[in-house]
Amino acid sequence: MAKDNKLVTSDYNLIKLNPSSLEETLKASIESGISMAVFGRRGTGKTQISKQVISDLAKHEQYANLSVYERVDMGGYPNMMKDSKFVDFRLPAFYEKMIEGDKPVVALLDEVDKADPSLWAPLLEFVQFKSINGIKLPNLKCVIMTGNLISEGGNKPCLPLLDRTAKFLVEPDVSSWLKWSADRGKIHSSITAYINDNGPDLYGDVDPDSSYADPSPRSWELASNAIKFGEANNWSPHTIINMVSGCIGNSIGLKYKAYFDHYQKIVPFVNKVFKGENVKKEYDALKPTEQMVACMQTCARLCVLIDQYAEASGKTRQRFMSVTPVKIPEDLDKALTNTAKFLDITSPEIFLIGFRTQITIKKLIVCGLDEHPEFSKVIEKVRKQIKE
Repeated sequence: MAKDNKLVTSDYNLIKLNPSSLEETLKASIESGISMAVFGRRGTGKTQISKQVISDLAKHEQYANLSVYERVDMGGYPNMMKDSKFVDFRLPAFYEKMIEGDKPVVALLDEVDKADPSLWAPLLEFVQFKSINGIKLPNLKCVIMTGNLISEGGNKPCLPLLDRTAKFLVEPDVSSWLKWSADRGKIHSSITAYINDNGPDLYGDVDPDSSYADPSPRSWELASNAIKFGEANNWSPHTIINMVSGCIGNSIGLKYKAYFDHYQKIVPFVNKVFKGENVKKEYDALKPTEQMVACMQTCARLCVLIDQYAEASGKTRQRFMSVTPVKIPEDLDKALTNTAKFLDITSPEIFLIGFRTQITIKKLIVCGLDEHPEFSKVIEKVRKQIKE
C-alpha cells in the first residue's frame, strides 16, 4: 500500500471526505434515510462527528459497538417460554427506542470492521428493511456504520452489506483539521501552531511497524486535554511534555517540545497584551515562530472570553455585538480592544494564521466582532493590505 505524506494513497474506490464534508454528508444521509458506511484511519473523528451530527439533528442515537456483539445481540433470542408450537424471538433492549420511542432513531454501529461474520445476516435485514426477524422498526430513521482500514487490523465487511449503504472514506487534511479545532475551540494553541507548521505530523505512518505510539487527530486531542489540565493544575513543563509524548509518541513529542517551549516563553507576553501594555518592541524581538505562537495564543485567549460570555448570556447563535449601544462585559470589551491593538502590529500573514486557526470567520460573523470599534479597524486594515 503506497504512502504519500504518511496518508493512504489508495481510495478503495470510495469518495474521500474531510471532517467538514463528512458532517454535511451525514446530515444528508440521516435526513434522506439512506444508510451510510464511513471508513478511515483511527482517530479521524468518524464516530465523534457522527454523534455530534445526530445530536444537532435532534435524533435519538442508538449506539452499538459491533466488535463485542454476537448474533443474538442483533437477531434476538428464541422465546422458549411461549406456549406454542411456533418459536418467535425476544428482541434485545437495543431495539426498544426503534419500536416504542417517540423520537426518530439513528443507529450508530461502531467498529463494523471488527464485527463477527455471524452478524452479517441480521445486519442485512436491519440496514435494508429497517426491521429485524420481520419485526418492523418504525422509528429507525437511518443506520450509520463506522470502521477502520484493513492496514490497521480491520476487516472488510461483506459486500452485500456494503451494497446497502452509501460508502465513504474519511481523510482529514491539515487545513480542515485546523478549521475543525478552531470551530470547536478544543485544541491547545501550541498544538495548532505546531500542526500549522508540521502538517504531516497530524498522522503517523499507515503501518506503524513495531511502534506502540504515533500521532493521529484523536491522540493530538488527548495531548491537548493533558496540556490544559496540566496548566490548570500546575504540572511542571516536564510532566506536561511527558504526557503529550505518551499520547503522540516520543519522536513527534520531542519535535513538539520546541513549540511548547515557545509557548511557555510567550505566556507572560500575552498577559501584557491583555493588560493593554505596549508590546511592540518585545514583539519585534521575537523570532517568527514565536510571533506566530504569540498571535495564536492571544486569539485563543480572546476566544475563551467570547465563548464564556456567549454561553453565560445564551447568545451562542446571536450577533451580540450588533446591539446598539454595545452591551458586553467590561472585561470582554477591554480584551477585544487590547487584542485588536496587538493584532495591529502583526504582519498580515501572522494575523491570518492567528485569526483563521483560533477566531475564525464563523465566530466573527456569528458574534458580530466586525462591529466592535477597535476590532473592525484592524480587520479592515488587513483586508486592504491583502488587497494591495
